[in-house]
Amino acid sequence: MNQTLLKKENPAEVSQPEESKSSSLVEDKKSEFDCRKYRQFAVTVYLDIQNVLGHLLKDCTEQYPPCPTVALDRLIFEMNKRYSETQLQVVVSPLILTTSDDPNHQRLSAHQHLHTGFLMLSGLQMRGDAMFSAEERSLDEETLEYAWLVELTVGTLSGKLTTPQLQNIITALEAFVFTVEDAENSLRHPRPYLYCYHGTPQPQCPQTTSEHFCPTTDTIKYKMVRASLDGISLNLVESGTILCFQMQELLSDPLIGMEAAHNFGTIVKDHNYALTSHTHANIRLLHKQRFFESVVGPLVELFSTTNDIKTKSCVLVAIASLLPWLTHIVLNAHIQKLLPVLLQGLYTSDFSKIGEASINMERHDARCGSETRLSTLTTLASLLKQNASPAERHTSTLISFLMPLTTYHPLTVGVKALECLAALVTLPVSVILPYRNEVSFFTAEEV
Repeated sequence: MNQTLLKKENPAEVSQPEESKSSSLVEDKKSEFDCRKYRQFAVTVYLDIQNVLGHLLKDCTEQYPPCPTVALDRLIFEMNKRYSETQLQVVVSPLILTTSDDPNHQRLSAHQHLHTGFLMLSGLQMRGDAMFSAEERSLDEETLEYAWLVELTVGTLSGKLTTPQLQNIITALEAFVFTVEDAENSLRHPRPYLYCYHGTPQPQCPQTTSEHFCPTTDTIKYKMVRASLDGISLNLVESGTILCFQMQELLSDPLIGMEAAHNFGTIVKDHNYALTSHTHANIRLLHKQRFFESVVGPLVELFSTTNDIKTKSCVLVAIASLLPWLTHIVLNAHIQKLLPVLLQGLYTSDFSKIGEASINMERHDARCGSETRLSTLTTLASLLKQNASPAERHTSTLISFLMPLTTYHPLTVGVKALECLAALVTLPVSVILPYRNEVSFFTAEEV
């Protein structure tokens, strides 16, 4: 019978190799590289928002116009992020901004369409490309952005606005920008320092000197922005332009009223040195007719409402200075409105002293009165030769006022007065039969 002698082991000696084995396993695990922690990932985002309606907020009361409204048909955002590059794209199509006037602002019925203005952007596309590099960067550090490229393509910006509507939009945009760039209420970053492009805090970077810090990534990266605009078609409109309003106010000025009246004709007359395409002036189609249509109504109204003789003379000069530079088609549409004013201004007894220097008028005003008469009679004669039917209701008044002017000096005024009388001959003749009482024609023999 064989017996095996078992030696009793010391417990301390047994536990020692087990602890050394476990510690070696831990070290092996620490030294083992787990690539899953540093694997690259890709992100693809597509966002499509349709039928967006918003407001540009501003301070509004009952006495001020409401906030502008922004309507967006479609907003698309795309992002494709990779390890070395990130691509962004934003598409807006189209965008319409509408605004309205002050609710207390009253307009004529013919100008009610100006109550609401709009701005429309046909399309907007923004593309961004950010480039990253891992050169000289550890795996635990972020990649370095070394370039940011932006391409902005803007469509056609068109719109029609009045001056108060434009001010309303600018006020709303100022409030929006002030809210976005409010540095007083902005949040502070919990880290009091910035990282330089080496990935270390700027104060601790070896490249930092006593004169300047080591630059950050945003400071040294390459930036490029390329923008293009298809076109702009903005119309700043109003029922009466600012220039017309100021000039009409100047007609009542006793010092410069006559000079302002003559400048009405300066705007529509043909120049060889100014207000031409050769001098890079923007000449719109039918600009003379547009200006005349905007001022003829207020001028006739001012002439009818004022009681000042000098103001009436200035209004007459303003109207007469416009007439020679307009076509007969335009003037025929307003002859019924202008003819009574011209007759009253030229020939009434209270106003007949315009051509002859009155007590308070200087010789320059007298010469201007003669020129006004000549200009008015020239245009009137030309209109009557084309079509004398509008003057049929004023035939007796015209004849009674034109006859004294045939002997007026200078002679050119008399000649034009004779031409006006000659044009009235084409009007149909009115036969007037005298009234005769009924009497008996019996002879004495028949009685």
